[in-house]
Amino acid sequence: MINPFNKFETFGIIANRGKRKKIARTIFEHMLELSERSIGIPNTETENFTTAIDTILANESIRSLCQQQDPQLIEKITIDILDFINNTKKTINKTADPFVKENELKNIFQNSNKEKFQNDWKVVKRYLDDTYSRKEIDPSFYEQEFKNSFENKKLEKNPTQSFESIQEHFIEKWSALIQEKQAKWEQEIIELERRRFCNELFEQIEELEKLQEELEPFTNEISRLWDLSKGKWQSVNFDILNRYAELLKKDKALQDLAEMLGRMRQTEKELEEKSFSTIDIKQQWKLEYASKADLIGIKESDDLSSLLPTETALLADETMQFIFFKKFAEKKLQTFEYQANILSNNEETNKKKEQDEDAQGPFIICVDTSGSMHGTAENVSKTLCFAILKIAIRDNRKCFLISYSTQLMTLNLTDFKTSIDKLIEFLSMSFNGGTDATPAMQEALNLLETDEFRKADIIMLSDFIMPDFELPIQVQILKAKEKKTQFHSLVIGTIRNPTTIKDFNNNWLYDTNNPNSMLTLVKNLKTF
Repeated sequence: MINPFNKFETFGIIANRGKRKKIARTIFEHMLELSERSIGIPNTETENFTTAIDTILANESIRSLCQQQDPQLIEKITIDILDFINNTKKTINKTADPFVKENELKNIFQNSNKEKFQNDWKVVKRYLDDTYSRKEIDPSFYEQEFKNSFENKKLEKNPTQSFESIQEHFIEKWSALIQEKQAKWEQEIIELERRRFCNELFEQIEELEKLQEELEPFTNEISRLWDLSKGKWQSVNFDILNRYAELLKKDKALQDLAEMLGRMRQTEKELEEKSFSTIDIKQQWKLEYASKADLIGIKESDDLSSLLPTETALLADETMQFIFFKKFAEKKLQTFEYQANILSNNEETNKKKEQDEDAQGPFIICVDTSGSMHGTAENVSKTLCFAILKIAIRDNRKCFLISYSTQLMTLNLTDFKTSIDKLIEFLSMSFNGGTDATPAMQEALNLLETDEFRKADIIMLSDFIMPDFELPIQVQILKAKEKKTQFHSLVIGTIRNPTTIKDFNNNWLYDTNNPNSMLTLVKNLKTF
């Protein structure tokens, strides 16, 4: 399984790999569980990022997204937060450190000795007096302590008051003050970058909500739209999508028809799945102990036909007969033991399940964009394409669009993010020109020879005011049917070429003059 946080864990520039892994997992699990607590990792382990992370995760917009319980979306948000951490750390590293000179001065005094002390201390004391309050650090106190150490006062009684020990204590105090300022400075940068990140993040969430509303006819999987909301979709004219979304809402029968296409494929799958039993005859040697073929020994039993002569002698003596009957009741009579190997036939019933490969195949849609389709037929055909694409995206089924009149336009809609602008271009175009369906059907048949669309259904939308398919095309259609490809026609209008539609498995009719036509069509489809 691919680790979505591997980039941060492996190449991140804060902490070590173990801590980075802990940070990534904690953020992800925190959002997944909708926890209201802090992430619980000390600032020392996150290099001062804990406060910023907690602030981001506490935001209501983030929590609202996480309530959708979409692990893929939460993964994407986690990756964005991890990128913020890494990028901010890079910014800190590139920014001039305001405490370089103070650290250098501290290091000089840390390496100072008694001989150099007086000169070094003058510089240090002057700097500390100008920089810190007496409450933070008192140079006069340390100056007196250093003086005492030189005079060896009380040194024998208290060795901790040696020059070296006082110097070490002083450096620790000074280092803590520098680290505190350093952390505060870094947190100011982190907070500035956090605000910038959150502004971008919340803008993205706002755009995501718009995008989700615009593309609801296509997908409700919000994680699919997260990347699109980062600015990749603003140039797209979503008014076109809205227009066809409204058509779908108004004519629910169109959407029912598209849903039916998906259900038909599943029904076929269930019908083709069958259980059957086979009976296998296997020969094997079976031991028959009651068959008197081979004498193999003596045993205790109640088998009167195999009694030893010594046991039958008990019956001859009236005084011993009760012993015979007792042994008989307890099955302890001495009897011969026989065995025979007999070849027998065993029947084994095997239940098997035979099922075709996954029937959830792709869609290849051929749309007639000739002038005779202009108007209502154009809207119906475009809207049906819209609905079929929605099913394809929802079910992760590949979809290929072929529009035809006097020329072909092909569009692979499998990758929704990269093809949406081309789809809108198709939905925006006007239908005109003559009708020549043969090249479109040939293109669809060629696609069936590819691995990507080998199991596709072919759907042709047209008024079918066209000549018959040429003979080579008809032959190819028959061969494709033998491989279980389904050919569906949606006839829009009442004038059609009856010879052409005979090449299809199913012919669905939509009378543009009948408001109940699509409803009738859907009801008829339910009989399949």
